[in-house]
Amino acid sequence: MSVVTDCLLGTAVVVMAVLYRLPPIPSDPINYVVAARNFPHHPDAVIEHQYLRIGLVLPLRLAFDVFGYSQVTYLVVPILATLLLVMSVHALGTMLFHRYVGVAAALLTLTNSVVFPDLTQPRPDLPAAALLCAALALALALRQRRTWACATRRREVGVLLAIGALLGWSYLCREYIVFCWPVVLLLLHRLPWRRLLWIAVPLVVVAVGEAVLGWLTFHDPLARLHSSAGHGSGPPIATDYLDQNRLWYLARFPDILRASPEGWWLQVTVVAAAAGAAVSRRLRLLLVWAGLFFVPVVVLGGWADPHAPMLRLYLPRYWVPIIPALALACTGVVYLGVRYVLMLYLRDVPARHAAATMPLLRARPALVAGILTLLVTAVPLGVSQQARATDMSVPLNRAYAANGGTQFEQFRTWLTLHGGEVHTMWGEPRTLRIVGFFVNSPAGTPLWTGLLRPWSVLSKKPARGDHVLFYSAYSDTCRPCRTNVEDTLGVHPARPPSSWHLVFTTRDRVLQLYRVG
Repeated sequence: MSVVTDCLLGTAVVVMAVLYRLPPIPSDPINYVVAARNFPHHPDAVIEHQYLRIGLVLPLRLAFDVFGYSQVTYLVVPILATLLLVMSVHALGTMLFHRYVGVAAALLTLTNSVVFPDLTQPRPDLPAAALLCAALALALALRQRRTWACATRRREVGVLLAIGALLGWSYLCREYIVFCWPVVLLLLHRLPWRRLLWIAVPLVVVAVGEAVLGWLTFHDPLARLHSSAGHGSGPPIATDYLDQNRLWYLARFPDILRASPEGWWLQVTVVAAAAGAAVSRRLRLLLVWAGLFFVPVVVLGGWADPHAPMLRLYLPRYWVPIIPALALACTGVVYLGVRYVLMLYLRDVPARHAAATMPLLRARPALVAGILTLLVTAVPLGVSQQARATDMSVPLNRAYAANGGTQFEQFRTWLTLHGGEVHTMWGEPRTLRIVGFFVNSPAGTPLWTGLLRPWSVLSKKPARGDHVLFYSAYSDTCRPCRTNVEDTLGVHPARPPSSWHLVFTTRDRVLQLYRVG
């Protein structure tokens, strides 16, 4: 039964990720792909700490070596990370509470509005959270003395080394994940400290390796930490969030939850979990996990120094690592509450009467509580999915493939049929970063070998017979792209010259190709 459940859950992850894939985003996600393409050389277009997040860059490099600069390269690593995250949360929920609680927590994590946009984006936050959860699952298995984890001393040492490797890898994806590492020690504090040193072996290798790479590339062994620390207040968009009241920084995550469709359910159950932590060690563990992440992130994100925050708390993806803890706590408190009510009912009702009316309840109260937990969790799952599938006032929802966000894929199909008519294609810089994925097949086979040229106010003008690609010139799908097109044309809103001829357009006009006349 457990194997069937695991297979169904894994299939659900892949299906959701493929159906709700997003087009490449011409900022950080593509930066990581570019860093992977050029590794071990550092490309000028990529910030130092992004290049040095080799926990993400190296898997992307492996994908690039197989599939080239393609859509599969862009998608495969985040989808695998999502699969690891969901299955790890499932394992944690199963070991802490019940199999169906694990399923409920895994699905709640998968569909959460903070996590979901990163399912198909190569960003470091989700992989770091996935690797942390995998390490915690192994640590919990050791704590519970599961046979597969500690039947022999050699097997136990292997699991400890794996925990250290997963933690080190998580750090190489995202620096702030180290705040959650003490949860591993809380789970393993009963083991002799000399045995725990096995965890440190991979961590030492990671620390030395990163220092060497930082020194060889930037002549600074702490280059990644120095670069990322100043990034939270550096870019122009971040300056809007400087010098706020300290309570403003404290309220960022609650406000993000409140703004999500299923946020009300999470907030109510988190409060219930906080109350239940007084009597449940399992809930206390999960809330400690959440607190270990929340407190230092808020402190570094502006509470300590509002004029120079080190983290951008206003970005939902920065909060991805806290979601698994909350999902487990929320589903766990529902399970414990339902089981408690059922036990009270069974205590007050004569055994003969209960056995006659509800034999399953008498024989398997934990199973009934698990099934009811899964049914209760279906409410926030349905609410978030309903909003994602129907609320087209949100630009992000319009960008999902299931909602019609396949403009570049439609263009690739058109280019396959008409590529011989297009020799030189111009586009503003961000658009060119995206279209580079779609002049190849999904698996990287070249479909068009013409010339891509950047188009801007400072560039040369497209010649007669050349083609110019507009992306999001009339929508909010990519606002910087629209601004660049308008500035280059010198017309607001964008309007191509009358001598240009439209040769391709999507129905929503998000992507258009013009031939210069």
